[in-house]
Amino acid sequence: MDKNCPFGNSKCTSECALFVSGDELNELMAARLSSIGVLDKKNGSCSLKLLALSGGRFIFENTTTAKRL
Repeated sequence: MDKNCPFGNSKCTSECALFVSGDELNELMAARLSSIGVLDKKNGSCSLKLLALSGGRFIFENTTTAKRL
């Protein structure tokens, strides 16, 4: 299944205004986002999805349900 660009509902490619290529990010950020399945370093991703998934991952990693004292 191809990823869709929010503008025009077409395939998410470099033609989409929100497209982010793995080459546009620093090595550490690209590696971390690709390791959790947010970014495909070779094919890139549309930034709305990238922001949503990485933001969700940040909240998940930094939220605890039971705090230890």
